[in-house]
Formats: sequence, C-alpha cells, structure tokens
Amino acid sequence: MKTSLLLKIATVLCLGLFNAAAFSADVSAPVAIPQVSEGFRYSLTPYLWLVNVGGDVNYKDRTLVDQRVSTSQLLSSFQYGGMLEGEVHKGNWGFAANLLYASVQNGSSRIRDSVDLGSTTTAQLGIYNLAATYTLFNSKQAYVDAMAGVRILSMDAKINVNAQGTPSGTTFTSNNTLTNPIVGVKGRYRLGESDYFVPFYLDVGGGVDGTQVTTQGILGVGKAFDWGDLMLVFNDVYYQTKNNGSTTNLNFYGAAIGATFKF
Repeated sequence: MKTSLLLKIATVLCLGLFNAAAFSADVSAPVAIPQVSEGFRYSLTPYLWLVNVGGDVNYKDRTLVDQRVSTSQLLSSFQYGGMLEGEVHKGNWGFAANLLYASVQNGSSRIRDSVDLGSTTTAQLGIYNLAATYTLFNSKQAYVDAMAGVRILSMDAKINVNAQGTPSGTTFTSNNTLTNPIVGVKGRYRLGESDYFVPFYLDVGGGVDGTQVTTQGILGVGKAFDWGDLMLVFNDVYYQTKNNGSTTNLNFYGAAIGATFKF
C-alpha cells in the first residue's frame, strides 16, 4: 500500500514539474550549465531515492552475515523521512549539503528463545554530506567543482520488547555514528547544444571511527528548464569498516529522481 502510494506521488510530482515547465510564464531560456558569477547563486533539490541496502560481515575470510533489503521491503515499513540537497555559491567558492533521514518500523520482530507477543523494532538512518566547494572548470559545455568535507552516517535502532518472561516496558537500543572526511568532484556535462546534461558526483573518504573507506558515486541524466532542472540518477553510498578483527561492508544503492530549483 505504502509502496504504491509513494510511486503515485513520484509520478504526480514528475508530471506536475513537466507541466509547470511547459506553461511557465517565465520566458527565460533554460541553463543546462551554471555559470560562475560574483553574485550569490542558490539551489535547492528535494529528491526521492529508491534505496536498497546490502551488507555483509566477515571474520578471517569467513562470511558471518550476508543481508539484502530491497526498496519495497523498506517502503513497507517506512514511517517518515526526508531527502534534500542544497548549494550556495559566490564566485568560485561554495558550500553543498546533502541530507537524508528516514525512520522505519518492523512490527513483526521476534525475540529468540521466548514466546513473542508482538515486539517492534524502530530504526533511524541518517546520511549527511557537508562540503566546501571550489569551481575548477566552467564553460557552456561543462561545470566541475572540487570539494572537501565530511560524511556522517547515523544508524539508531530501538526494540520494544513484548515477550513472555520479559518485564513490561523493556527496550534495547543501539546507536552508531560514523563521521569521516571526504574529498571529491561533482558537476555536469552538457549533451551537445541541447538542454540535456549528465550530472556526476564522486567522493572518497575514511580513516576515522574504524572506517577503512567510504565512497559515493552518482551518475544520470538531467534536463534544464527555465525554473530549474529535473534529474534521474543512480546513487551508491559504500562503507567498509573494521572492528575487533571483523570487516563489515555496507552499501546503499538505487535510482533517485530530483527537481532542482535555482534562486
């Protein structure tokens, strides 16, 4: 039910944006490639990421856990959340923030070795990218920013236990936050003389909080309108961590659609 509703919302959003572009009273020409200027430039991008989660835990070359969670499984337990990217630029310098937060709840959790009466698990996930940017290249065909900043991964879980032999109100919690420096590049390349372009993003980081490496890559296609841009991309965030001899690989990946409004 929730999956169908969110897909309908995404469809209505896309149709509404295309119609707004077609009938906009603003007759200014679309700008596929932003141009550096001495004035302030702002952009805001709400987006929908149909994320899948994959992960495994290995100890001495032996896989202990291998788990995959699909988009449909996540949406079926989705409670609330939001995804937003924003940028501000003045001249070659700028600042970019990409913020994702989601809360999911599983009402069919089970406590081992007990008669479970309906325990629930609630999990909150946050992925936050904060970076300073500097424009390395800018023409009518391409735009490239270098960036340096941090990525924060926050994963919190709470289990409300309702099992025979367990006191009422018993809860178990787990809180994990990884904060790592990242460096990378981002930008877009215009396709010929058209209003279409290829957005791209790549970063790498790690070395803190047990993180061996973390990366994020984005690649897709977009179209410029007089009000802003509409983009469809593939987004992948990867973590490899090591703790007490065990190695954990965690991957968030999937298609995303977003609309960028420029000010």
